[in-house]
Amino acid sequence: MLSIILFFIGFIGTSLIIPLFKNLLVSSNLVRSNYKGENIPVSMGIVFLPMLILNSILLIYLTDENIIYTYMFLFGIMSMFLAGALDDIIGNRDVSGLKGHFKSLFKGKLTTGGFKALFGGFVGVLISISISKNIIDIIINTLIIALSTNFMNLLDLRPGRAIKVYLLIIFGIFFNVIESIKDIIMLLVPNVLAYFNYDLKAKSMMGDTGSNVLGISIGIIFVISFPLNVRVFWLLFLVFIHILTEKYSLTKIIEGNKFLNYIDKLGR
Repeated sequence: MLSIILFFIGFIGTSLIIPLFKNLLVSSNLVRSNYKGENIPVSMGIVFLPMLILNSILLIYLTDENIIYTYMFLFGIMSMFLAGALDDIIGNRDVSGLKGHFKSLFKGKLTTGGFKALFGGFVGVLISISISKNIIDIIINTLIIALSTNFMNLLDLRPGRAIKVYLLIIFGIFFNVIESIKDIIMLLVPNVLAYFNYDLKAKSMMGDTGSNVLGISIGIIFVISFPLNVRVFWLLFLVFIHILTEKYSLTKIIEGNKFLNYIDKLGR
């Protein structure tokens, strides 16, 4: 029942504030050219936060279950929102991919992408040592959180793509976790659904501000919810995707597959 309440508050509240934040970003000249060359607002992932906080207040007030997990969830999201906002506002697009950012760092040049990767790694370590049983667990959980965060960045290159994959993953998780974890999931999901059509129709970009939030939320839910075998499977998938995208364009792979291309373009 609580999950349903959180859903409606999050969805309705976020729907109401989206136009306000869109106008704020446009008036602040925080716009960027999309893949079609159209200038649209960026960093619209900021709309995920207000109802996230409001519903967190409600959740913590009404229940004492998994309060520490709720605060971990909030800490991770706020941290990566900050790193994503920095990348959206002052990020240099000349360097791409984890490999490129770390090569720049080794040459003594810090990029916003490099900062985001390092910062996200340390955030993952902090969360992992709070819940892990041993050093192996810490390593696995840290990698899951960091790579899940970057996974959404890799997907966020076309309208709606990252959110489609996020929703597929998060609803798959939702039906396989206990009720108290479902409540935590509902702190973010309705906000994303309320915004989804804006992203899908290329009216705005959520930017790294948004994709970071989606990614780390998946990573945190994975490490607090599933046994070792499931977490290892997810980690292997993430490693595979990151290796693949260092060598090949994910967009070209999707465009080369009729089914994936159909799903990718659905609703645009």
